[in-house]
Amino acid sequence: MNNPLQIDENDIRRSARIIITHAEIEGEIKRIANEIEGSIGNQSPVVLSILNGSICFTGHLLTELDFALRYDVFSMSRYGQGTTGGELKHLSYPSMSVRDKTVLILDDILDRGTTLESARRWAIGNGASQVLTAVLIEKQIQDSSNRIKPDFSCFSVKDEFVFGFGMDIDGMWRNLKDIHALRNPTSINY
Repeated sequence: MNNPLQIDENDIRRSARIIITHAEIEGEIKRIANEIEGSIGNQSPVVLSILNGSICFTGHLLTELDFALRYDVFSMSRYGQGTTGGELKHLSYPSMSVRDKTVLILDDILDRGTTLESARRWAIGNGASQVLTAVLIEKQIQDSSNRIKPDFSCFSVKDEFVFGFGMDIDGMWRNLKDIHALRNPTSINY
Protein backbone atom coordinates (compact mmCIF):
# COMPACT_ATOMS: atom_id res chain seq x y z
CA MET A 1 0.00 0.00 0.00
CA ASN A 2 1.26 3.48 -0.87
CA ASN A 3 1.96 5.91 1.93
CA PRO A 4 0.10 9.19 1.85
CA LEU A 5 2.01 12.38 1.24
CA GLN A 6 4.48 13.28 3.95
CA ILE A 7 3.74 16.97 3.45
CA ASP A 8 1.00 19.34 4.57
CA GLU A 9 -1.76 19.87 1.98
CA ASN A 10 -1.23 23.63 2.00
CA ASP A 11 2.51 23.17 1.42
CA ILE A 12 1.61 21.44 -1.85
CA ARG A 13 -0.28 24.47 -3.05
CA ARG A 14 2.46 26.83 -1.88
CA SER A 15 5.07 24.71 -3.67
CA ALA A 16 3.31 25.22 -7.00
CA ARG A 17 2.80 28.05 -9.44
CA ILE A 18 -0.23 28.92 -11.56
CA ILE A 19 0.48 28.12 -15.20
CA ILE A 20 -3.04 28.52 -16.65
CA THR A 21 -5.69 30.83 -15.22
CA HIS A 22 -9.38 30.10 -14.98
CA ALA A 23 -10.11 32.87 -17.51
CA GLU A 24 -7.71 31.25 -20.00
CA ILE A 25 -9.35 27.87 -19.41
CA GLU A 26 -12.83 29.25 -20.06
CA GLY A 27 -11.69 30.93 -23.27
CA GLU A 28 -10.05 27.79 -24.65
CA ILE A 29 -13.02 25.58 -23.74
CA LYS A 30 -15.32 27.95 -25.66
CA ARG A 31 -12.94 27.82 -28.61
CA ILE A 32 -12.83 24.02 -28.84
CA ALA A 33 -16.59 23.79 -28.21
CA ASN A 34 -17.05 25.80 -31.41
CA GLU A 35 -14.64 23.48 -33.24
CA ILE A 36 -16.46 20.40 -31.94
CA GLU A 37 -19.86 21.82 -32.90
CA GLY A 38 -18.58 22.51 -36.41
CA SER A 39 -17.22 18.98 -36.68
CA ILE A 40 -19.89 16.75 -35.11
CA GLY A 41 -22.74 18.92 -33.87
CA ASN A 42 -25.36 17.39 -36.14
CA GLN A 43 -24.52 13.78 -35.27
CA SER A 44 -25.94 13.47 -31.71
CA PRO A 45 -22.69 11.95 -30.43
CA VAL A 46 -21.99 9.90 -27.37
CA VAL A 47 -19.59 11.83 -25.15
CA LEU A 48 -17.40 9.68 -22.91
CA SER A 49 -15.41 11.29 -20.15
CA ILE A 50 -12.38 9.73 -18.48
CA LEU A 51 -12.81 10.30 -14.75
CA ASN A 52 -11.80 11.62 -12.35
CA GLY A 53 -9.35 14.15 -13.76
CA SER A 54 -11.54 15.41 -16.58
CA ILE A 55 -14.54 16.22 -14.37
CA CYS A 56 -14.12 20.02 -14.53
CA PHE A 57 -13.12 20.04 -18.21
CA THR A 58 -16.12 17.87 -19.06
CA GLY A 59 -18.58 19.91 -17.00
CA HIS A 60 -17.48 23.19 -18.54
CA LEU A 61 -17.29 21.82 -22.08
CA LEU A 62 -20.70 20.13 -21.99
CA THR A 63 -22.42 23.40 -21.09
CA GLU A 64 -20.83 25.04 -24.15
CA LEU A 65 -22.03 22.37 -26.62
CA ASP A 66 -25.36 23.32 -28.18
CA PHE A 67 -26.46 19.99 -29.65
CA ALA A 68 -28.09 16.78 -28.48
CA LEU A 69 -25.66 14.31 -26.96
CA ARG A 70 -25.57 11.29 -24.71
CA TYR A 71 -23.06 11.04 -21.89
CA ASP A 72 -21.25 8.27 -20.02
CA VAL A 73 -17.90 7.75 -18.28
CA PHE A 74 -14.80 5.64 -18.06
CA SER A 75 -13.01 5.31 -14.77
CA MET A 76 -9.33 4.57 -15.20
CA SER A 77 -6.13 5.84 -13.69
CA ARG A 78 -2.35 5.79 -14.13
CA TYR A 79 -1.19 8.11 -11.38
CA GLY A 80 -2.50 7.05 -7.98
CA GLN A 81 -0.29 8.66 -5.32
CA GLY A 82 2.69 9.66 -7.43
CA THR A 83 3.84 12.35 -9.82
CA THR A 84 4.73 9.91 -12.60
CA GLY A 85 2.32 7.61 -14.42
CA GLY A 86 2.28 3.93 -13.75
CA GLU A 87 0.26 0.97 -14.96
CA LEU A 88 -3.18 1.79 -16.36
CA LYS A 89 -5.98 0.58 -14.10
CA HIS A 90 -9.44 0.12 -15.63
CA LEU A 91 -11.98 0.67 -12.86
CA SER A 92 -15.18 0.84 -14.94
CA TYR A 93 -16.32 1.13 -18.53
CA PRO A 94 -19.27 3.02 -20.03
CA SER A 95 -22.56 1.13 -19.91
CA MET A 96 -24.07 3.02 -22.85
CA SER A 97 -23.91 1.47 -26.31
CA VAL A 98 -21.66 3.25 -28.80
CA ARG A 99 -22.46 0.96 -31.74
CA ASP A 100 -22.81 2.95 -34.98
CA LYS A 101 -22.41 6.23 -33.09
CA THR A 102 -19.99 9.11 -33.29
CA VAL A 103 -18.05 9.12 -30.02
CA LEU A 104 -16.19 12.04 -28.45
CA ILE A 105 -13.79 11.02 -25.67
CA LEU A 106 -12.74 13.71 -23.17
CA ASP A 107 -9.63 13.54 -21.02
CA ASP A 108 -7.84 16.00 -18.78
CA ILE A 109 -4.26 15.50 -19.88
CA LEU A 110 -2.39 13.74 -22.65
CA ASP A 111 1.09 12.69 -21.64
CA ARG A 112 2.13 9.25 -22.91
CA GLY A 113 -1.32 8.67 -24.45
CA THR A 114 -1.94 5.33 -22.76
CA THR A 115 -5.29 6.24 -21.17
CA LEU A 116 -6.75 8.03 -24.17
CA GLU A 117 -5.62 5.31 -26.57
CA SER A 118 -7.17 2.63 -24.35
CA ALA A 119 -10.50 4.50 -24.31
CA ARG A 120 -10.34 4.97 -28.08
CA ARG A 121 -9.68 1.25 -28.65
CA TRP A 122 -12.62 0.39 -26.38
CA ALA A 123 -14.98 2.62 -28.42
CA ILE A 124 -13.76 1.20 -31.75
CA GLY A 125 -13.98 -2.35 -30.39
CA ASN A 126 -17.57 -1.68 -29.33
CA GLY A 127 -18.63 -0.57 -32.80
CA ALA A 128 -18.37 3.22 -32.81
CA SER A 129 -18.61 4.58 -36.34
CA GLN A 130 -16.28 7.50 -35.58
CA VAL A 131 -14.12 8.27 -32.55
CA LEU A 132 -12.81 11.76 -31.82
CA THR A 133 -10.82 12.90 -28.81
CA ALA A 134 -10.52 16.17 -26.89
CA VAL A 135 -8.07 17.01 -24.12
CA LEU A 136 -7.63 19.97 -21.85
CA ILE A 137 -3.83 19.70 -21.79
CA GLU A 138 -1.21 18.14 -24.05
CA LYS A 139 2.15 17.64 -22.37
CA GLN A 140 5.22 18.31 -24.47
CA ILE A 141 7.14 15.08 -23.92
CA GLN A 142 10.41 14.08 -25.55
CA ASP A 143 9.19 11.23 -27.73
CA SER A 144 5.60 11.91 -28.67
CA SER A 145 5.88 10.69 -32.26
CA ASN A 146 3.99 7.46 -31.59
CA ARG A 147 1.35 8.76 -29.20
CA ILE A 148 -2.26 9.39 -30.10
CA LYS A 149 -2.99 12.85 -31.51
CA PRO A 150 -6.11 14.50 -30.05
CA ASP A 151 -8.62 15.96 -32.47
CA PHE A 152 -9.23 18.91 -30.14
CA SER A 153 -6.88 20.37 -27.54
CA CYS A 154 -6.91 23.45 -25.32
CA PHE A 155 -3.35 23.86 -23.99
CA SER A 156 0.18 22.58 -24.49
CA VAL A 157 2.46 22.56 -21.43
CA LYS A 158 5.96 21.37 -20.77
CA ASP A 159 6.48 17.98 -19.16
CA GLU A 160 5.81 18.79 -15.52
CA PHE A 161 3.31 17.66 -12.90
CA VAL A 162 0.11 19.73 -13.04
CA PHE A 163 -2.99 19.81 -10.88
CA GLY A 164 -6.15 21.83 -10.33
CA PHE A 165 -9.30 22.20 -12.44
CA GLY A 166 -10.17 18.53 -11.85
CA MET A 167 -6.65 17.13 -11.82
CA ASP A 168 -5.34 16.04 -8.45
CA ILE A 169 -2.19 15.57 -6.49
CA ASP A 170 -2.58 12.61 -4.15
CA GLY A 171 -6.37 12.99 -4.33
CA MET A 172 -6.28 16.66 -3.36
CA TRP A 173 -6.71 20.06 -5.00
CA ARG A 174 -9.02 19.00 -7.85
CA ASN A 175 -11.15 21.95 -6.73
CA LEU A 176 -8.68 24.67 -7.72
CA LYS A 177 -10.05 26.79 -10.56
CA ASP A 178 -6.60 27.48 -12.05
CA ILE A 179 -4.07 24.91 -13.23
CA HIS A 180 -0.89 24.69 -11.15
CA ALA A 181 2.49 23.06 -11.73
CA LEU A 182 4.77 21.80 -8.98
CA ARG A 183 7.97 23.79 -8.74
CA ASN A 184 9.94 20.78 -7.51
CA PRO A 185 8.04 17.45 -7.60
CA THR A 186 10.97 15.55 -6.12
CA SER A 187 10.63 17.52 -2.88
CA ILE A 188 7.32 15.78 -2.13
CA ASN A 189 7.66 12.44 -0.36
CA TYR A 190 5.31 9.61 -1.30
